[in-house]
Amino acid sequence: MKHWVALTVVGVSLAGFGAPCAAIEAKKITNERLLVIHVAPSAKANDSEQNSRLNVYEGLVEHLTDKGYRVIDKASAEQCSLQLAATHDIDPVLNKAASFGLKFFAEYTIFFKTTTTKRDNDESKGALVRVTAKVVDNTSAQIITSKVTDASSTGLTLEDAIDKAARAAGKKMAATLTGAMEKFYSEAAHAGRIYTIVIEKPVEEINLLSILTRLEEYTAVSAAKEIESGGGKATFEISYKGKRDQLDRDILKAADELGWKLNKVRSEGNRSSWKIK
Repeated sequence: MKHWVALTVVGVSLAGFGAPCAAIEAKKITNERLLVIHVAPSAKANDSEQNSRLNVYEGLVEHLTDKGYRVIDKASAEQCSLQLAATHDIDPVLNKAASFGLKFFAEYTIFFKTTTTKRDNDESKGALVRVTAKVVDNTSAQIITSKVTDASSTGLTLEDAIDKAARAAGKKMAATLTGAMEKFYSEAAHAGRIYTIVIEKPVEEINLLSILTRLEEYTAVSAAKEIESGGGKATFEISYKGKRDQLDRDILKAADELGWKLNKVRSEGNRSSWKIK
């Protein structure tokens, strides 16, 4: 059984992304937090990748903090690692990574693993560290991007070579992922970020679809559709060119136009649940 170890929660500042004007615009519409986790073997196994993972993490954190990201301390993130190790499921990358990301109020999770190739002989000491990483949307449990990078180094000792190669690979991966996320945010700014809205009604006579008609009239809404209904509630996907709190205000406005009184029941990631009073 593999253990899934959470390293850190990161709040995203987009000031370091792209050109100044694009960064300012992106910052207006998003303030994402990221959960960074990696895979580790069981305590009984020989953990040959420990040094690589820890130094990849350090490289990731160095790049992210240089770009203005806020990183929570490791001790707090360890709580997540213990729970993940005890409760991971068949597909922890999508299921448990996303669910624990939401628990820590993170919209996205970066999941990574490492593979280390060593050269240890009398003439030289060297290592190649390969990092595979995915960015998961915690609300939908969908993979946004998947990347692979690597770095190599030599050293006076094999441990020194691994440390340097892993740290360099972590920084390289962080730069690659932030570039992919920048593109994602930019596209979302133009086409609209997808938000999931669940509305529950008290009586059968209320037509929940009518709120989509209202929302589609708003300029910030680029698309709206129903994805599930039944049992007195409906789930909608809204493509919205703005932050979630702005969408919340538009939902309340649309509900008021329909004569509804809405109460927010729960909010996590890009998903919120509402109930008509």
